[in-house]
Parts: sequence; C-alpha cells; structure tokens
Amino acid sequence: MKSLLFFFLLIAPLHAIVWRADLKAAPTKQKGEMKQVGKVFYSPFKVFGGSCLALGGKWVLTSRHGTDQWKPSFLTVEFPGLGKKRYKVEKVVFPKKGDIALMKLEKKVSGAKAVALFTGKATKGQRVWIGGFGVSGPMGSVKPGGKFHSGHNRVDGIRGGKISISLGKPEDKMTEKDEAILTLFDSGSPLFIEAKDGWQLAGVASTASNGRDPKYGDRGSYARTAGSVKWIKKVVGEK
Repeated sequence: MKSLLFFFLLIAPLHAIVWRADLKAAPTKQKGEMKQVGKVFYSPFKVFGGSCLALGGKWVLTSRHGTDQWKPSFLTVEFPGLGKKRYKVEKVVFPKKGDIALMKLEKKVSGAKAVALFTGKATKGQRVWIGGFGVSGPMGSVKPGGKFHSGHNRVDGIRGGKISISLGKPEDKMTEKDEAILTLFDSGSPLFIEAKDGWQLAGVASTASNGRDPKYGDRGSYARTAGSVKWIKKVVGEK
C-alpha cells in the first residue's frame, strides 16, 4: 500500500518551482512573506506532496486539487521558515469555485503574520514573486522531502480565470534574473504581486504545462484569489 501511495503522489498534479535553465542555482532562503510558505504531507504515512501558505492564526491556504481527496486527519503541514513544528489539520473548506482551499489547523502557526490580499486585476507585465517546495532545478531534479526555492516572473495575462506566467528568454528585457515557473510538487504555493503597498497575495499554484523538462515559453497558472477575498476573510475570521 505504501509503495502505491508514493506512486500516486508522483503522478498527481502537484507542482514545484523550476528556475531558468541558464541559472546555476535558485534562491533558497525563505524571507519576507515567503517565510510562511510551508509543506503539505498526505495520508497516514505523512508523505510530502504539496505546498501551502500560512495566512496567520490557524488558517492555511493551499490548492483544492491537492486536498479534496483526503480526510483532514490525513493532512499535516509544517513551515520550515518559521520553525520545525508540524501541525495537524482540523478541517478543510472550499469556495463554490476555484482551485483553492483553506485548512484550519488545531493550533496557531507560531510566528505567522496576516497576509495582505490583492483585490485588483492582474495585468500583463506586472511583477510577481513565487516560491515553493518540491522537484526543482533546470531539468527537474528531485529534492527528497521538499526544498524551498523562489524567484520572480511577470504576468502573461489572465487565462480561464487564472493568472498565467511563463519562462522568458534570457535576452528579453522583461525577463527576471531569477525567473522561475512551476513544475512538479508545488500546488498550493503562493503568487505575490508587487503592489504600491508591497507584496500582496494574488494566486495559488494550480497547473503547469512544462512537467519535468522545462523549455523557454512553458507556462504555469495560478488560481486567482481576488474573487475569493470576501470568502477568505469570512472563513479566516471565524472563531
């Protein structure tokens, strides 16, 4: 059974950060808002398979498709940027639509602060900051147990209600020096948009088209959180 579970997690649509192929390494230090990015563990065996973001208090944001097939008691999370403590999930709730989910933990996440939520509409060329755990590297090399990586990118546009980003060519003026995109095992990780008031949460990692072997132009998409801000605030505000 355990081997079957590992196989399932390997083929499940959970994604992670890949950095541009011409970079020797990707940023691995968790800082700022990225300190609150965590790992999600599935099943009674506590197998790593996705990412999440602590919103402050007991609430954690992640993807719907990474959590809707599991009982809350089969889910645990941890936040390496905030310490080594692992938290049990008490319940999982979903909005009417969208690839996002909120997990309520049994205890408050130590050190987690309230996250600023983006309420506008992402526009093409807007700078974003992404980060998560999982399979990483120019060719998707495996980092057992998940290793944090982060980077920046630019919004391509809104496609199917999701924020789209892609890898650019090194010579393009808009290409970020630490440009990153999604690949395996990072579903549920955040996309922050650079706003006037700083970095604001605008999306949750949902799908990627590049798999394990990224090439320039491959695309990743994030479920927009702007349309769910009222729902998020209402749920997180519950006692």
